[in-house]
Amino acid sequence: MNRHLDNLIDIFDQPKLWIALRSVCDNPQQELRVEMPYVDVGQAQHMDASMLGASAFEPGSLAVTDRMSHFTCRKQKWRFLKAFDKRIVRRDLTPANQFVAYFVRYSLRLLKSAAYSLNPDTEYDIYFTRLLRTIRRMNAVWDALSPGYKFAPIDSLPIDNQMLAFEPRYHVILEAYLACEAI
Repeated sequence: MNRHLDNLIDIFDQPKLWIALRSVCDNPQQELRVEMPYVDVGQAQHMDASMLGASAFEPGSLAVTDRMSHFTCRKQKWRFLKAFDKRIVRRDLTPANQFVAYFVRYSLRLLKSAAYSLNPDTEYDIYFTRLLRTIRRMNAVWDALSPGYKFAPIDSLPIDNQMLAFEPRYHVILEAYLACEAI
């Protein structure tokens, strides 16, 4: 039992783990994604000819008009009502960030389970105190995580993710997870 607790406490006593967790909370990985929502023409921010061409095949995108028109076909004036719009969106919902949130939840369960298995009035009192301190720190990390990926479901652990493998902050967290699993 003491060896198990020593190993667990050693994993979470590494300053580089806490620095990595705080760094991810303060500056999570973000990725740019191109989205093409189908919107009213007046709400469109960036359209080009290819998107207008694709929009023409969608139901409700075109209407015959006698006023301002976008194009003429067979002597009828046509106007776009809706069109695909190109939007670049910055998101922090990435597999690496989802893994960090999973690791924090996993760690809290692991640490609480270890703390609840101890009787604080015995010789394990020092372990109990250290576990409680670690749980408090991990709760603070949980509170600092972005809600955008904190509650996002994770289908499988992205252990082979390039960000987890090569980005130093995320790699430290991955190593801590693997060390916990090895106990």
